[in-house]
Amino acid sequence: METNQNKVKASEILDLADFLKRFPWTGEWKVFKNPIETLWEFELDVEIETLWPWLIDTSSFNKRIGIPEMKFVEKEGKLFGRSKNAGILMEWEEVPWEWEYCKGLNNARIYSKGLARYVQTRYELEKMPENKTKLIVYFGWIPRGILGRIILKFGMKQMYKNYQKGLAGLLDDIETKKKNESIFNLNKSLRNSYSNADSLKLKQIKNNLLRERIEEALIDRVVNYVLTEDENELYRIRIKKLAYEWKIPLENILILFLHGCRQGLFTLSWDIICPHCRGVRSELSNLGDVPSQDSCDVCGIDFESTKLNTIEVTFHVHPSIREIQKRYFCAAEPATKTHIRFQRTVPPNSEYITNLLLNDGVFRLRVSGEKKYNLLELQTSSSETFRWSADQKGQELSAKPMPTVQILNTEKSPRIFIIEERKEDSISLRPVELFNFQDFRDLFSEQAIASNLQLDIGVQTILFTDIVGSTRFYLTEGDNGAFKEIREHFVQAFRIIKEHKGAVVKTIGDAVMTSFSSPLDSLLASIQLQKTFQITPENRIQIRISIHSGQCLAVNLNSNIDYFGNTVNYASKLQGITEAGEIVFSEAIFRDGEIRNHLKTAGLKVKKVPFKLPWSQEEDPAYKLIFNVSST
Repeated sequence: METNQNKVKASEILDLADFLKRFPWTGEWKVFKNPIETLWEFELDVEIETLWPWLIDTSSFNKRIGIPEMKFVEKEGKLFGRSKNAGILMEWEEVPWEWEYCKGLNNARIYSKGLARYVQTRYELEKMPENKTKLIVYFGWIPRGILGRIILKFGMKQMYKNYQKGLAGLLDDIETKKKNESIFNLNKSLRNSYSNADSLKLKQIKNNLLRERIEEALIDRVVNYVLTEDENELYRIRIKKLAYEWKIPLENILILFLHGCRQGLFTLSWDIICPHCRGVRSELSNLGDVPSQDSCDVCGIDFESTKLNTIEVTFHVHPSIREIQKRYFCAAEPATKTHIRFQRTVPPNSEYITNLLLNDGVFRLRVSGEKKYNLLELQTSSSETFRWSADQKGQELSAKPMPTVQILNTEKSPRIFIIEERKEDSISLRPVELFNFQDFRDLFSEQAIASNLQLDIGVQTILFTDIVGSTRFYLTEGDNGAFKEIREHFVQAFRIIKEHKGAVVKTIGDAVMTSFSSPLDSLLASIQLQKTFQITPENRIQIRISIHSGQCLAVNLNSNIDYFGNTVNYASKLQGITEAGEIVFSEAIFRDGEIRNHLKTAGLKVKKVPFKLPWSQEEDPAYKLIFNVSST
């Protein structure tokens, strides 16, 4: 890629004194004399908020500037790396990174082999007029011997030139991204060869996907993505991210990827995610292999892998199409933990004060290794500062946006203080989104939850249908005649449920249990079902429908992926106050905002009826939809 280096104003700062007053050498390393130090300043024509996510992806940037590939391994909660520079083996331990959102980041390495004993790197960012950003880059090396000193001094001169070129290329890619153009970043080009994926196989896969009525343009785009995208992007394909970037409905791309798994284009992965760092702890090809417990040595915690939002569904390229290896050019810890806006190691019995560039919202404050956390709400009515100490747990704090924080480590050992967004990862595909997707249940019927597990899947909407008077119908029509009509009833019901983004969990005799992510979709499906099964000379089957929404567990009970809990029981028992042709739903459904808006705009009314809870003496309100089948 041709880059315009005029976008980057660069200069070497020869006087390090002021910088080292702010960021002095500490610990055992300050006793070494004459470290190799460089300090560079770059003026970049880009806003600091736009630059930040690109800058913290140091692995991609290192690849861009020609840094050799690195290998990392995790041992006892520590990260160890190795690489070869100019044929010389380098091995090191990664010191935990530190960063503050849109202000800076730094890391260090303790070398056991190679040209150096130690290196520390620091980026500092400053806002400039005209939406520009000043980037200050510092490297401090403690070389190992004379040879190490000579090579590192020469290498840093070349590194300066590489940074200029790399930053110019980065700005070009940012500009391209803004224009919504397709970029092949990091100096990559279209590949002419890839792991023996012959065109005949891909052509056959494409033809099979076309038979499933998948849009040809989308198939071509996905195949091109698989064959040309950078390996790091393809190692764990997150289709919600793709759907967002490509501006296409998630349902469209999900259908393609699920069918692609069956055609040998992709494989499915159930990934266990650490609830703190959100790193992948286990990658499993079968849902039934999900364990009840997992751990994260880096965060120092054990956790239940069945809790809500602990599992993410991702896709891998099938190795027969292209061999994909995760390639690292840096540990890039901030880029892998974008929900963390602040991470700092504070020495024992010390304090750290800083101004946070955080706007309105709720954040979690935690100390690494601790499961309990504090909540911080940033709102304009609060104070400008807040205090946070290592011994605080389970407290609710407040401050104004862009607050000043005073952090106190009252412990006898260094502690890592972390501030993270409270909101869940919006681009993670969760298991329940597959469980509520009929194509997944049809294509992956062999996938089952382990019999001893209960997966928390959060709030779901459960809909039951049941044929009214089926016993009499069998008597009057005979088994053969009744079976034919009831089978057709199931076909029509399944079709309508799928069309309204629901999934059939199971059938129980003549009843159907279904699930929806959206209460409104369940109501719209119910109305269509009653339209379909109104009494006519051609149709003599009537059904009743009940709906409830609430917390559910996914289990392996009467089907490989069944739903269990009070919500399911409640929806089922509502059938007891529901007559033929009726739709009855709970208070939870009635209070849903989308439901209320639809009832108003569609001119639909409801009748409040009592629902005596079979398991207690209490009574809940329920609601019968009043509607004319022919006019709704």
